[in-house]
Amino acid sequence: MRKIMFAVIMLTAAIFTVSCDDDRAPKSTRNAFNDQYPNAVDVDWDRKHGYSVAEFHIAGQWGECEAWYDKSGNWVMTKYDIRYNDLPAAVQTSFETEFGKQTPVADVERLERKNADTIYFIEATIAINGYPAEVYLDYAEDGTLLRTSADIEDYDNVYYYLPL
Repeated sequence: MRKIMFAVIMLTAAIFTVSCDDDRAPKSTRNAFNDQYPNAVDVDWDRKHGYSVAEFHIAGQWGECEAWYDKSGNWVMTKYDIRYNDLPAAVQTSFETEFGKQTPVADVERLERKNADTIYFIEATIAINGYPAEVYLDYAEDGTLLRTSADIEDYDNVYYYLPL
């Protein structure tokens, strides 16, 4: 009985140790992160789509951040939660021209990428065909709308064909 109990405890410990290691980034990646973000606090490592991702805050700054690193420990991109007022003026103007100043904005993010332009994301609530919808808008720094997608609440395309 003791052998079985010992085996169960060892197996449980092994599984726990392996699962913890899977969530941690390699030491070289953590060192690169620490060099890049020396003021990072509340760092939590995860794996997403084959990348090591550090979720963290920067001391003294608002919002959460995510830094993504490839398998070799090279930085790929960092996403920052930002306030609407921190968007470039061109992005604000483009959004407000299309959707109005009173449109409720739920979330705003800035995405910095290695060897690529910065992208800004806005999540807002609008009405599409009378249904509340969350729209996701991707903007270039100059205010150019790059991509749009929508999630329409309680929308079923059959309603579109009902007589008015």
